[in-house]
Amino acid sequence: MLVVELGLYLDRPYIYYEDILKQNGLKCVFECVTHDLYYTNNDFSNIDNMTEKELKDVCIRVRKVNDGDYEIQNKILKEYKRKKIKSSKINKLEKEFKQYGYRKVFDTIKYDHQWYKEGMTTRVQLQETKDIGLLVFLDNKAYYEFDLENQRRKLIDELNSYGFNFNYDTLGLDKLRTLYYRKECFSNNQNG
Repeated sequence: MLVVELGLYLDRPYIYYEDILKQNGLKCVFECVTHDLYYTNNDFSNIDNMTEKELKDVCIRVRKVNDGDYEIQNKILKEYKRKKIKSSKINKLEKEFKQYGYRKVFDTIKYDHQWYKEGMTTRVQLQETKDIGLLVFLDNKAYYEFDLENQRRKLIDELNSYGFNFNYDTLGLDKLRTLYYRKECFSNNQNG
């Protein structure tokens, strides 16, 4: 089962969308700063043919939320047993990864604002990502049973019910591909 996740670019300041969501009954229920580091041993010679999800799948993601420790996610390097590392030891982690042929390819910082109102089965995420801009992210488990096109349409309809104004043909921004190419890269599904 493939899940559709929308990651749509927003062209106005955060406060504009904050006001729209409040007017539609949503409240900001969670905020954090997330620092993600991505490591791979892939040479990316074939990146033109990779989707955003495929690109994520060939990377080990190391994530820190707020002032916590870094958590090592996407355990594609099975022989590496560490699960967490302190911020002060991140250089040690990079040296350890290098021994396995991995190098850092992405370093992202995002400010995540999650919005919700009673009765929703998901949260609307407004993400301000360094070197990208402001995006709205949404997926919804209530739609997972539908085919990809219907999931996408339902997600757009849901966003529009909260005050956004997207068309069905609006493409989402692929963050990692955009960072890699240093130009905007779009697709129908940021999880596909």
